[in-house]
Amino acid sequence: MKIEAIEVFTIRYAHHYRIGGHQEAPGRLPGTDYYVEPQWVHAYSSMTESCLVKITATNGATGWGESQAPLTPQTPASIITNLLGPALLGWDPLATSVLYDRMYHLMGARGHSTSFWIDALAGLDNALWDLKGRHYEAPLYELLGGPFRLLHPAYVSGLRQKTLDEKVAAARTFEKQGFAGIKMFAGGPVRDAEDQARTIREVISPDAFFALDAVCKYDLGQATRLGHCLDQLRATWFEAPLDAENVDGHAALARKLITPIAVGEPLRTTRQFEPWLRSGALAIAQPDVMRTGITGGMRIAAQAATVHVPTAFHIGVCTGIGMAATWHVAAAVPAVFPQEHQLDLFETANRFLRTKLVADGGLLEVPQQPGIGVEVDEDAIKAMATEHWTVDGSGHRLVGGEK
Repeated sequence: MKIEAIEVFTIRYAHHYRIGGHQEAPGRLPGTDYYVEPQWVHAYSSMTESCLVKITATNGATGWGESQAPLTPQTPASIITNLLGPALLGWDPLATSVLYDRMYHLMGARGHSTSFWIDALAGLDNALWDLKGRHYEAPLYELLGGPFRLLHPAYVSGLRQKTLDEKVAAARTFEKQGFAGIKMFAGGPVRDAEDQARTIREVISPDAFFALDAVCKYDLGQATRLGHCLDQLRATWFEAPLDAENVDGHAALARKLITPIAVGEPLRTTRQFEPWLRSGALAIAQPDVMRTGITGGMRIAAQAATVHVPTAFHIGVCTGIGMAATWHVAAAVPAVFPQEHQLDLFETANRFLRTKLVADGGLLEVPQQPGIGVEVDEDAIKAMATEHWTVDGSGHRLVGGEK
């Protein structure tokens, strides 16, 4: 059995992630659906976008994967169609570790060892693991060593309502629905973030999960002040408080606070995690399977465990393909925290699956069929794809979507 063909789909559809809670898209970049959030310095999209991958072997076996691409999904798609995809043709799809390393090193001498390069690699790696599970007729979590749990308690990622009163009502509702707790986003003045954190913490149970994600907003002084507030509130963790590249600053902050520092969304490989773990800059590792790949995510979790740091898998903008893969990988790692759940995306994430993911009573049900455990609705994907590329022995070509 060899890899015969790879298909790549860039997906874009009308759904606003609304990290800041607003319906509009202020600060729009001319000629795009992208804009800069007023509370943060990062670009976001008023649409939902992703990059999906299908791998087909010579015996007809297939596997699906996803590269997280909330903006410019054509970027990882181009890397796959022009280089990573051709590099996999003719290889054994079951050799997941070998192929991960082969892809990783292809552009290392040019300095490409993270960012879009690993995002593209991750989508292919995830598809290979799905194919591998289907080949062995085993769910992914079994191939990864067996499940610690098949029902994930979940926390809701983000209170996306506009006013504080609306956020309070939503937090109460989520807890009544059975969710383990919530993670709120903060990016405005520290005093406002403190007031919101105190208010939200007061309306949920004392033992409920409660975290704050600053999305890399604050400097060390501001983060220290906000962190001391979180200490008083007995927060579960303080996520991404400082600039994403500031390892030393996070280490200094960690020494000042009781609340654990959680970091991982911008990091993609064990080499990137290494200085953070060595310096004590994070107490909770948050790899994202759609940015690390399943191979990379499991390596990072094992690496973190050697210094007694637990792993809580991050999950951001995605379809049900990436969501299913994440639930499987999280099941194969010792359970310390609830699983992040993108409730706002869940209904639309399921639109690409024939076998829907199930979240009931605040619990996420890990699919138990082979591979990532879901049947993909390929017709729905093709209908939503802005580009559809095929890579095989004759080269790569655009077979659907826009040029």
